[in-house]
Amino acid sequence: MSRYGSLFVALLVVAVSTSLAERVCTSEQWEADVVGKIAQTIQGQFTILDVVGKAAADYKKGMTAFLQSVYMNGQFIHKYLYLSSQSETYVADVEGETCQRLLPLRVDQPCSDSDWLTYRTSWSIGGSHWTDTYRYSNGTSLITDVTVLRNDFSIVSESIEQVVENVHQLITLQYGNTTVGITDSSIFNIPSYCEM
Repeated sequence: MSRYGSLFVALLVVAVSTSLAERVCTSEQWEADVVGKIAQTIQGQFTILDVVGKAAADYKKGMTAFLQSVYMNGQFIHKYLYLSSQSETYVADVEGETCQRLLPLRVDQPCSDSDWLTYRTSWSIGGSHWTDTYRYSNGTSLITDVTVLRNDFSIVSESIEQVVENVHQLITLQYGNTTVGITDSSIFNIPSYCEM
């Protein structure tokens, strides 16, 4: 599995939990723009990569997707598509038209009482607005912390610690322009080269 294509294994499946007093769930369908950084050490060499992409989740259909472009020193490196459903998970190298099929992951709509989320901390962001941070637990060594807006359960940021192909990575992602609903469902289409 590619280091860059695998970095969002927990992404979107997590989506997050919030509200400490009452049950609140993230929208059944949403999409967002995502920007972030990947810090990693490969054979003693430290690098920082930039990530720009589009994330989408449709919990009605049990699907998540992340289309990402990866850059190093401002230069485009590669484009990946990560798709996950209850029955299959793919990491697709969009440029090279190769695909890796992985074990399916849990794709549940996150709610404040989800048993796979552990509350970590809260921050006041002005007036009556709060963010809550939770740790996602999926039974692996992957460590994912997600911060959400308490009032509407939308993701604000995510940090992931993982080891892929013996490469230690710290990934930080920021979500913006989040909207309810899916404007282009083609993001969930499995590329033809993955179905071979």
